Amino acid sequence: MGNAVIYSFDKDERGNQLALDADLALARLAAAGDREAFKTIVDGNKQRMFTVARSVLKESELAEDAVQEAFIKAYRALADFKGQSRLSTWLHRITYLTAIDLQRQRSRHLRLADSSFEEESSADTSAQAASESSAESQRLQRDIDQALECLSAFELTVFTLRHMQNFKLREIAVVVDRSEGTVKNILFRAIRKMRDELSAHQITLQEYEQC
Repeated sequence: MGNAVIYSFDKDERGNQLALDADLALARLAAAGDREAFKTIVDGNKQRMFTVARSVLKESELAEDAVQEAFIKAYRALADFKGQSRLSTWLHRITYLTAIDLQRQRSRHLRLADSSFEEESSADTSAQAASESSAESQRLQRDIDQALECLSAFELTVFTLRHMQNFKLREIAVVVDRSEGTVKNILFRAIRKMRDELSAHQITLQEYEQC
């Protein structure tokens, strides 16, 4: 896994200044090697980070792996935390990106496994009809996976939460620390990108029209 990609934050990001100052102080202590400070960070955020990872990866075991890796990335990057957002928001973003990375790796592995299975079973003519149906389903899934890859990491995060996990716009806005209007604009942009990518395959996104 590569280094964590950390989103930057606007200087005028709203929030309780006292809470921001407390988060920054805690992060500096943890970055300096204070184990109790880092334990406080872990204990205060691990459950919500798990929920974030679970919303993307769907499987609890994978979500736990994502959270563990997110904490490793966060610990390495604590010295760069500037306190321009809440520490929890910063951690959630790292978790999102880590979960998305794991999801993409998993999708690639599954596609490779499917390809190997197809080669091994190509001689089995007795299940030809079922194989054709499976191949068509796999092609459709590949098309959708490729369309998802056209989205930026942030677009993919918002799209996944809204249309695969049924989060409400206001819930997404809280998690990603953006306004509902911004979240809705991101969703429309992601849908347009996917519609363009899938149009060549005659796949529509009618079910995603309403954000």
